[in-house]
Amino acid sequence: MSMKFGRIKVAMVAAVVGLSALAGCDDSAPQGEVALHDAEAAEARQAQPDARLQTHEIVASTPTAAGLAYIQAVAAAHREADAHQGADQGDARMAALQGGLDLAVPSGLPEAEILRLELASRIASEWLERGKADKARALLVPMLDPGHSVPLDRSSAKALVLLGDAAARTGDDALAAGTYARSIRMMSILRQEIER
Repeated sequence: MSMKFGRIKVAMVAAVVGLSALAGCDDSAPQGEVALHDAEAAEARQAQPDARLQTHEIVASTPTAAGLAYIQAVAAAHREADAHQGADQGDARMAALQGGLDLAVPSGLPEAEILRLELASRIASEWLERGKADKARALLVPMLDPGHSVPLDRSSAKALVLLGDAAARTGDDALAAGTYARSIRMMSILRQEIER
């Protein structure tokens, strides 16, 4: 039902884009600009939700000094962000989270993938609250590419929901529909794992 609705919305967006292109294509418009509008309309018509979901389990690694230091640094970034409560401290909160995300990941620490998703989700949530859905989307898209496997973890499900929200707010209905579908499948898999 949701996929069908998503396709209908994509078709509506394509129609609006197409009409906008026609409205802007008078005799005085440069040919290059007209071609650009036509290409954008064609791309919108061809957009299809990508609901592929590849997952992998994160197996706990053997503790190392570098790995423990990284985990402690990420925890410290979360604590620092938590200490900056209130709308007026949003920049300090964001800086703390970004500092955690920018940490170099030591080799042999698969858990870092989940830790980075958690940090990215908090940052994306902040961007969405500020009305900067484009920034949230830019952060999460490469981390949640449908062509790559994502950790089988609640952090992935949360990040997928946030990416769906960001895509919906930026008008990318195909990305939103595909991402929401992926998040639902992820939550279903996690539920099955719990019930075993």
